Amino acid sequence: MTENPHGDDLRSAGSGLPDFTGAEPDALPDHEGQQHVPDLSDPSPRSRRRTLATVLSIVGSGVVLLAVLALVLSQTVFRSVLDQDPEAYDTADRTGEGHSEYVPNPEDPDIAPPPPIFTEKPTTDCTVPEPSPAQRADPGTIRGGDLQYTIPPTWKFAWGSGALPYMTEVDAQGRNVEGSWYSVVNLGRVVWPEEEGGYPGMESAAVSIFQCYATTSGVVAYFGDHPEVTDYRSEAFTVDGSPAWIVQATYHFEDPAVLSTTDSSVVTAVVVEGPDGPSALASDVAADQPEHVQELEDIIDSLEVVE
Repeated sequence: MTENPHGDDLRSAGSGLPDFTGAEPDALPDHEGQQHVPDLSDPSPRSRRRTLATVLSIVGSGVVLLAVLALVLSQTVFRSVLDQDPEAYDTADRTGEGHSEYVPNPEDPDIAPPPPIFTEKPTTDCTVPEPSPAQRADPGTIRGGDLQYTIPPTWKFAWGSGALPYMTEVDAQGRNVEGSWYSVVNLGRVVWPEEEGGYPGMESAAVSIFQCYATTSGVVAYFGDHPEVTDYRSEAFTVDGSPAWIVQATYHFEDPAVLSTTDSSVVTAVVVEGPDGPSALASDVAADQPEHVQELEDIIDSLEVVE
């Protein structure tokens, strides 16, 4: 039998209770000296520094997160919206990213005045030489000087021969627009008086013939003293393998009520350097009649140098 340190015998296993001799009945254990009471006074400087460092770390992390989020949005959602171009322009080269940038063209007739050669009055004397008859043309063609063009089927009015400024041996064909107004294409030999310095070359000759035709053939009389000029060009090209120069522009009526079916005209001058000297085309066609404009282009395309 095991001895109990308090003097009691264990009479059976698990049947006895320890003897708390010396303790007052119903007394509770005294834990007052053992329990730790936290200090609720002001935190120490070290604690405050640690708390401040924690707060700043959290705030800094939030700022970095917002910056990353803004960068991602700027490169994805916002950029895709800003890159949408509601209007495409054909006047600039495409960039490497496939987006276009509009670059104004200073020679665009819609935003710039016409060059000085498109004046309201000619810069030469517009001398009309003595008329000479045009040579016989091939069937279905018009000949003037050393030039010949194919007559479009709808151009049924024989405008006839005569003389124009700096042009002789003239013949022409026309197509009626309305009343006594016609689209007309003339051909003739270029003649320049010595008093004006002789033949000035095909570019200067084309400019002078253009200016004189616009102001002496009745065109400006209908368009008024201050016509609007658009779609102008002055450039070199070739006709039937020979060097040539074209000057062309559209003149608009100041009073659109002059005629009922048109209020503008394409005026054209072409000078071609042939083997026997220069010859020229001078014309005006109704600019707002698509068939007339197309037939003018067909006539110019059909030009031949003949001897």
